[in-house]
Amino acid sequence: MVAILYWQVLELPFFWDDVANFEFMQGRSLLSFWTSASGFPYYRPLGFSIFRVWQWLFGATNTFAFHLLNIIVMICNGWLITAIGLRIWAVLDNGERVNDKQLSKPLARNIFAWQGAIFLCSFPFASIVIPLVASLFHLLVSMLVLLSILAILNFYTSGNVIWAYLGALCACLAPFAHESGIIAGYVLVVLWIVILRVFRVQNKIDSSEITISTRFFILISVVANTAFPVFWASIDKMRLDTGLPTLRPMLEIWNNTIFFLAAYTFPVQPFALFLSNQTSLSEAQSVVIVGSLCLVIVALIFWRFDKLRLFVLSLILVMLMSLPSILTLPQLYVVVSPRLTVLPSIGAVLMWSGLVSLIASRGKYHAWLVALLSVTLLTIPIRYINSRVELHRRALAPISDMVSVVELFPEDNHLVVNPTTWLASAYHTYPIVHDGVVVIPEYHDPGQLVGVHTDQVVQVDGINFPLVAVEPDHHYYDVWGEVLHWDEMAARIRKYDHVWLITYGDGPLEFTEVGQVLHEDLSITDQIPLAIFDGGRLVLWSGLLTVDMRGELLVELVWTLNTPSDEEVFVHAFDCQGNLLGMADGPPLGRMFPFWQWVNGDTVRDVRNIRLSGEASIDCVKVEVGLFEPSTGNRVVAHDIDDNEYINGVVILDINLDSANH
Repeated sequence: MVAILYWQVLELPFFWDDVANFEFMQGRSLLSFWTSASGFPYYRPLGFSIFRVWQWLFGATNTFAFHLLNIIVMICNGWLITAIGLRIWAVLDNGERVNDKQLSKPLARNIFAWQGAIFLCSFPFASIVIPLVASLFHLLVSMLVLLSILAILNFYTSGNVIWAYLGALCACLAPFAHESGIIAGYVLVVLWIVILRVFRVQNKIDSSEITISTRFFILISVVANTAFPVFWASIDKMRLDTGLPTLRPMLEIWNNTIFFLAAYTFPVQPFALFLSNQTSLSEAQSVVIVGSLCLVIVALIFWRFDKLRLFVLSLILVMLMSLPSILTLPQLYVVVSPRLTVLPSIGAVLMWSGLVSLIASRGKYHAWLVALLSVTLLTIPIRYINSRVELHRRALAPISDMVSVVELFPEDNHLVVNPTTWLASAYHTYPIVHDGVVVIPEYHDPGQLVGVHTDQVVQVDGINFPLVAVEPDHHYYDVWGEVLHWDEMAARIRKYDHVWLITYGDGPLEFTEVGQVLHEDLSITDQIPLAIFDGGRLVLWSGLLTVDMRGELLVELVWTLNTPSDEEVFVHAFDCQGNLLGMADGPPLGRMFPFWQWVNGDTVRDVRNIRLSGEASIDCVKVEVGLFEPSTGNRVVAHDIDDNEYINGVVILDINLDSANH
């Protein structure tokens, strides 16, 4: 199921905090990850050790392999929750009768276990985690906690001491994967109190050796986890606060709690958003109302079917696994970090899969009930996952293109105009959660992002030029870089060998070449001009038409300015019947370098992209190029080298069939 939902993630590039992680790893040995976190704000040696091994196996720039790693860990977590579900239900189920009808133990147990895997794999906020390689830490700590639970359950039911050692080891290692892992030992305490101890008493099991051993290994885990913060504080890290984290104000703790309540009751939280939109209630108030009502109803169902201990276990686990984030993290950090809910989702999964099992196993048509309940509870989460994966693909497509062009021109200087800081949908499914895609955070730059893909220093800069920005109807975005206007932009453009523009819309983000200023272009020295405008004020040296891999028409023009001008360029594409197929009007270089910013003698390669409309064959396209006065719309007179005037000031370009077919 994970593969079906997330296979498109394998095509994504690195982004966001992947840069910080891989730059931190450069030049460090495997051992150094465990002794120091100097240069990085967190101490997470286990995850970095796995990254290093993965680099040895598959290469440091293999994006496919690193995205596959997250998917593999998520699949493992699905199998682990299935195995845990089988054992927890077996421990809980003592053959009770409900309405004088014996419950089918294997059926209920199997439904609970497999529904657990389905709910875990369909947890909506994992869609923010799995696409990001840097979020392995959250998946990894979840896996270690799951392993410790499974191992202790296996030890208690089988008596094989190997399981006890494995459980304690995983619990002790959990904080080394992520700081929230300090709760691993306490999770085992909850498991003992709510499930195992009661199971021993009810079944009158007299196995003092196993009981004492279980308590001993759990105690080791608790002591190790409790001591970890002291050890963590002693490790050198790049943080302003060198001691232990402090508690947040009560209002922030309350708001953080509401955030995790929304994650705990995720199948019903879309109703909270609807309630907030239809009433004067805030999103937080709606979450509390809907979430609390949901928990009361679910608790009554568990009580009715004599499985209240399972509900209690679920509730305590969610509270315990959320506690480090609730108590120590700022509210503004929490609401933009759905990844924090991945570990607590273990508890949520136990509740929702238990609910499905209790209802479906009592009915006559078990399979139909399971299917109906699953569809009812998981349709919105799965649609949400699909939308987040698509949002990642849309936001990150320019990064893949950026890497490709830098690899094509590794020695050149590149300027990327309007690179993406973040992209988000204007429509929300869940309340409170901020679930956009961060591409290039403010503390990194485009050159660093490209560099982790090429494993070398690259010359890529980015700037924010809002004068050519377009606001989509259904998305929000923010742009990375210093904000420039006309004069600063003209000065900056002249410094680069290639200028690229990222354009925004409700479809895929586009990364397009717009050309460059040609400082020493010997290729036009002896070239015959294609057109001379207004007696030689502007010269069009050449016009080349090609078709790119997407089927879009590229128009490449080379201009020279001899005297000041304020005209603009028109580029119109027609089919053989004279129907307009597309336009690319405006100043050169993506409308960013108008002629009035040029210096006499400037020569510019001006690249324009036309998305052809309709079903036009490539050999039936002609392009008309010319200049016009923006104030009047009048076209500028143009002649060829023999002083023959172009009709209506229009230069006609023919399609390059060889390039198009290629």
